[in-house]
Amino acid sequence: MNKDRRHFIKKFLVNGAALATLPQFVLSRDNVAINNGKIIKIALIGAGSMGTADAHTAVSINGVKLIAACDLYDARLEKAKQNWGQNIFTTKDYKEILKLKDVDVVLIGTPDHWHQPIAIDAMTAGKHVYCEKPVIHKVSEGAALIEAQRRTGCVFQTGSQGMASLGNNIARLLIQAGILGKVNFIEGQFTSPPRANDNYPIPPDASEKTIWWERFIGKAPKIGYKPQHFFYWRNWKEYGTGLTGDLFVHVISSVHYIMDTNGPEKIYTTGGIRHYNAGYQNTPDVMFGYFDYPDKNGLGAFTLSLGANMVDGISNKWGSTDFNIIGEKGMMNVTWDKVTLKTTKDADTSKFSALLEIQDKLNEPKAVSSREYVFGVKDGYRGAHYEHFYNFFQSIRNKTPLVADSTYGVRTAAVALLSYESCEKGSPIYWDGEKMEVK
Repeated sequence: MNKDRRHFIKKFLVNGAALATLPQFVLSRDNVAINNGKIIKIALIGAGSMGTADAHTAVSINGVKLIAACDLYDARLEKAKQNWGQNIFTTKDYKEILKLKDVDVVLIGTPDHWHQPIAIDAMTAGKHVYCEKPVIHKVSEGAALIEAQRRTGCVFQTGSQGMASLGNNIARLLIQAGILGKVNFIEGQFTSPPRANDNYPIPPDASEKTIWWERFIGKAPKIGYKPQHFFYWRNWKEYGTGLTGDLFVHVISSVHYIMDTNGPEKIYTTGGIRHYNAGYQNTPDVMFGYFDYPDKNGLGAFTLSLGANMVDGISNKWGSTDFNIIGEKGMMNVTWDKVTLKTTKDADTSKFSALLEIQDKLNEPKAVSSREYVFGVKDGYRGAHYEHFYNFFQSIRNKTPLVADSTYGVRTAAVALLSYESCEKGSPIYWDGEKMEVK
């Protein structure tokens, strides 16, 4: 490939006329959060590891301040004060958070079975919501969540951060430009090495005095205090959603965004407990799901294959940050900060112009050969978590729509939950992603 062709994209992207068409917020991001309004005050509901990580990312955005935190465990409330100041308001009752007039936004990082009720209560109280995935615990909860956002007009962001990554953006723009032709297969795998199959460690101060056990249980089946259920709730279907709701949903969210699809028409998943059979979980540790998607917008009918093996110490795969898209003209490996394109014939580099709208964040594509290109981000890129929160707060300030709103979150969560249901039933489930109902 000649020198002029190799540098085609660089010359195209730095064209002055092209720069003039870019939205202003893309070119001067960090100034916008301050200039467009008051400080956004947030509260964290669910101060475990994911909720705490979300809160740290949220306050890294200019013009955002955390003023309150809620958790059912005393030690986490104390840790929240250490993280964000002794003067923040703390409580075990999330409803007290919703009464605070100066709270604009709540971040929901609770166990899955509390996502939907807290989100509805929060929006009803006039609070914008950032809710960790999956946004529902049962498919039947979806309609009420969507209706609450419609009724209140609050901004709602689903916490599937990967779809805000530059990798996902690159893949979406190139695929919709036709770089792969019709897509036919997408594949992602999650693996983790086995750990001891026995009683998992519990903090020494954990007890019914330091944990509000009854509130944790909520509408789940009533049982006596079991700290394993509280600290490892993802292992139990009564509070979590298994590997499908915890892991599969990430890739499903990215795929729905990249392919501009509402969901599959057929879902089949198999698996079981292969290793962790000592009574400390009731959800599978190995699952493989297959999802048949209809063609939409001429991008191709495709099968999505997702696997999770928590007893695999060799493969070292993590699908949400590393999955493959295969089409009739080649394939893409998609990570959060890089996309590798391989084509069966010389790549049509004219389609790279689709990346113009995000050119300020990308390096010049690296040509490994005329059939392989690597698209990487510039130094200083702050990552998908930052981008996802930035989009959320910009929507609040500017009243602009979000991709990952409640409807989007329900559509992606429902696919993951039906995947789990298929595994339990041992049979496929047929789904209408547009109407969001089982056929």
